[in-house]
Amino acid sequence: MHVDKQPELSVSRSITWPVWVRRISPAAAIAFLAPLSVYIASLPPDVSLWDTAEMQTVPYIFGISHPTGFPTFVIAGWIFSHLVPFGNVAWRISLMSALAMSLAAWCVYACVVELEGKRALGTVCALLFAFGDVAWTRGTRAEVHSFAIAFAALTIWLVLRWRRTGETQTLLIAALAYGFALATHGLVVLMAPGLAMLLFPRILSLPRKDLWHAAGHVIFPCLLYLYIPLRSMYLYAHQVDPTLALGIPPGRPFWDNHHPATPVAFWHYLTGGDSSQVGVGFSSMFSPGLYPEVVSRFGAAALHEFGFLALLFAALGFALLARDRWYTALGLALVCAPCIPYGLLYPEADPERYLLTAFWLIAVLAGIGLSRVIAAYLNRTDILVDALALAVGLALAASQFAVNAQTFNQRRDTGPREMIDKTVAQTPDNAILVANWAYATALGYGAYVDRRLGHRIVVVGFSGDYRPMYDTWLLTRPIYLVNENPFTDPLLDTKRISQDPQIIEVLKRGSR
Repeated sequence: MHVDKQPELSVSRSITWPVWVRRISPAAAIAFLAPLSVYIASLPPDVSLWDTAEMQTVPYIFGISHPTGFPTFVIAGWIFSHLVPFGNVAWRISLMSALAMSLAAWCVYACVVELEGKRALGTVCALLFAFGDVAWTRGTRAEVHSFAIAFAALTIWLVLRWRRTGETQTLLIAALAYGFALATHGLVVLMAPGLAMLLFPRILSLPRKDLWHAAGHVIFPCLLYLYIPLRSMYLYAHQVDPTLALGIPPGRPFWDNHHPATPVAFWHYLTGGDSSQVGVGFSSMFSPGLYPEVVSRFGAAALHEFGFLALLFAALGFALLARDRWYTALGLALVCAPCIPYGLLYPEADPERYLLTAFWLIAVLAGIGLSRVIAAYLNRTDILVDALALAVGLALAASQFAVNAQTFNQRRDTGPREMIDKTVAQTPDNAILVANWAYATALGYGAYVDRRLGHRIVVVGFSGDYRPMYDTWLLTRPIYLVNENPFTDPLLDTKRISQDPQIIEVLKRGSR
């Protein structure tokens, strides 16, 4: 009997994955995917308030944010918000921040592996960082600092790797990462002295060509800042900002903040713009008398972020790293510590976000401490020591997760969306809406992203800021103050329309 030979099944062949896929260990995947999963599960569902709402608006419309522009975040947000096919725009940009903060957590893992060679411990330390209050909350909102810490952490890890391997490609990628960090937030300038220390003396032996290449890789991303004056010129030339039709000079949020279209205006914008406190932050760093306050405040913030035991392991980890590799330990401290005095001395209502780089390093040092302290105490190096270090680290991360689990509640926060909907319902289509920054940013999102405000125009300011223009505006449009206090004027009356949100109509005297 003739029997046909069966063809060989293709499934019997081994699948050849790309090299970078085959190198991803389960521990590395968990270090990124576990924080990302938690962040996604706790993302706010819609638009927020304050700067967060601005950063959910400006990238999508490709406008210009408040100084210093944050071009990496804005350009990435424009691409991401237009390419991702699911979720509303606010949620998409918050998701982008979640990806960035998860990358920063993964870099904790990568640095622990680089310095200690322990993957599972690196994963636990990544979770310890990711589940801290500041990292978790900033990783679940449209926040430029999530991008800054992601690129800063990537830079530090790659520089440490280059110190060990001497691979030119690693140095170039580190330079590129630092360039993108600089194009995200000016705070990372403070990392430069520490990075220079980590690069020396090995960088002196590099060929001049490689040095120029590395410098070019830092400079190239910084060219993203050029979009700001170019976009400003375009927006003004085409009169895109609807507030221009009201006779308001150019330079208002959200389209053309500060109108940085000329070299002088652009430089003013890059240095912080109107009422900038950047100089105060830098000058305060050189005031030794303020440092007791800095130490006290940072200690309280770090204790809140990690708990006492994690800080103890981090302190021991730094001491033990300095004993063996003092130059590396000092370099890491010099990279990450300058953000502490600047962030805490800068006049800012939310200084904790400036501490992310320092918090990131604490998580890395905690891994070193867990790795070495237990081994030294038991005077042995085996699987039992690794298991104990892993168990303690996991307990610390789990504790932080439990303490900050209330962050999940923000996924039900629809307050800003309700404010927008009620404002639309209580005001006519041609209204001028005057609101301060906290609430105007959400209204801007409704106007320029959702297009729910119709022909209403959002003016950012306090109730009396534009008083000289009210008489002219009232000739053609009604004026409403949203969540603003009424003001007294002999020529104008006010009428309360709504209590929540508080909406007050501005009327000519005697027209009530």
